[in-house]
Amino acid sequence: MNDIIVKNLFEYWTVVGSLNQSLRQSPYFKYNPIPNSDWPKRVFELENSTEALDAVIELLPTANFPARITTSGLHNIQQDERFVFNFGLQNMAMSLDAQLPFEEIPEIHQVVETEEILAYAHVATVAFKYYFNADVFANVLHQSDQVKAFVYVEEGEILGCGTLFIDSDKVAGLHTIGTLPAGRNKGIGRKITERLLTQAKSEGCSIAVLNASVMGEPIYAKLGFETYGELQTFSVKE
Repeated sequence: MNDIIVKNLFEYWTVVGSLNQSLRQSPYFKYNPIPNSDWPKRVFELENSTEALDAVIELLPTANFPARITTSGLHNIQQDERFVFNFGLQNMAMSLDAQLPFEEIPEIHQVVETEEILAYAHVATVAFKYYFNADVFANVLHQSDQVKAFVYVEEGEILGCGTLFIDSDKVAGLHTIGTLPAGRNKGIGRKITERLLTQAKSEGCSIAVLNASVMGEPIYAKLGFETYGELQTFSVKE
């Protein structure tokens, strides 16, 4: 199951990079040197070898080369002194076979208009503390049926966001679920998650996956998600 969860995320990043014509691939890894965006500026699908890590170091001076490397499971990078651990996320999944649709929330709707894409990007930037470029995201929404974005609107203000990515194996990935500070402690993140799960179920998916912070893990566990592994992000030591 852990491999299924990681594949969904890495395939999502591959799709985003491809549609923005920024995806690059070396013999050892893929990377997205997207200019003017921190998302999804990552090295990923990194081969577990010293040669792969050497290649990262060699490419580091390249313009827009990602400063962060994301891996899963046991990897040589964990013992390599040239790299430093940044943070971890919990790889979680749940079955949708018996999942009934949650109560429909009128405040949540699918993103269509340009203004809502801009607002979505703002919420994601604030919630995750990295620059989420609206143009990069718009290119994906306008060109791919695999990706659907949703926002939570209260009194005309967009307070929360979330994305559903259905990969080539029909696995539903829940991504970028976040809220503005004004929308926290209102259950908005849970409501968006439920909306994404309902959408995934309606599109014939039987498994939903996500990558949760340590704080978010118990919240998703209450919805039925189980933890199967950890995703780790590193950077080159200065």
